[in-house]
Amino acid sequence: MINNIFRIKFFNYLQVKIFSIFTGLVLCSSFSYSQSILLKASFDTSAILIGDQIHLNIFIEQPPDTKIIFPLISDSLAGKIEILSASKIDTVFIGNGRIRLFQHYLITCFDSGIYKVPPFKFVFTSGPVKDTLATVPLVLTVNTIPIKDPKKIYDIKGIIPIPYTLAELLPYILIGLGIILLLALIIYIFIRLKQKKPIFAIQRPAEPPHIIAFRELEKLKTEKLWQQGHVKQYYTRLTDIIRSYIETRFNVLALESTSEEISIAMKNIDYVDSKSLNELKQLLETADLVKFAKAEPLPDDNENSWHYSYNFVINSFKEPVPEGQTEIVSEVNNI
Repeated sequence: MINNIFRIKFFNYLQVKIFSIFTGLVLCSSFSYSQSILLKASFDTSAILIGDQIHLNIFIEQPPDTKIIFPLISDSLAGKIEILSASKIDTVFIGNGRIRLFQHYLITCFDSGIYKVPPFKFVFTSGPVKDTLATVPLVLTVNTIPIKDPKKIYDIKGIIPIPYTLAELLPYILIGLGIILLLALIIYIFIRLKQKKPIFAIQRPAEPPHIIAFRELEKLKTEKLWQQGHVKQYYTRLTDIIRSYIETRFNVLALESTSEEISIAMKNIDYVDSKSLNELKQLLETADLVKFAKAEPLPDDNENSWHYSYNFVINSFKEPVPEGQTEIVSEVNNI
């Protein structure tokens, strides 16, 4: 009986030795292929609160002649850990003929507990050898939020701020612009009232130069300056009216030019007749004699000078109408 027991123990011992030797050979064979491949899977943290979001990180370092197939991970881990998104596999060449591969999974969990995630298996091929490597199992602890008062309801997560959109900011922008415009209007009204000016001044269109000239000539006529002995003042006013009209109507610098320069410039205006030009020249020469030579013209000369001015404006304020077009005649007599 003792011999039988000895034989059984020896047989068991022999089996254990043979199994150990076989396992060692297999492990050594696998180690010879896998020692150049680094494989790691980890969470950002091993414990979270319900609803927190962390990453599952896959890290591989391998030689370039090795091809590794990533496992197909479903939409959940350990039944309760949800996968929200997965990044692309990033490849980085680190030198020495080595390659690093990265992949990240965004995960969360809404049930408290301790979850054991089984190893992830990766199939690799290196030359004629094809084998499988696995990561170590992972453990994730999901803690619940301590309840202060079980009778009240609390949010699992706090309010997450998000950036404002233009549509949300537009009403506030318009209100701000409205307030700025209102303040500017109040300041404008205050300044106008302080200056004793009308708040809203109506901009009238500029009067035609001939209208201004006719009005000033009629005003000069009613003042009767030369009849009261103010001959020099009369001719000064008269030539200023004509010079202003010429400068505005014909773009000639009449206010800064001499009488001779004005006469020469007006000869280039084709539609002003020679009679009007001669009367203008005579008017300017008479005015120069009165202002600079203290001449005293006769009453008829004074009267004629006014008519020369009036006739010159009448004969020059409108351009000739080309043939085939209708002429628009202004009512000069109503001025």
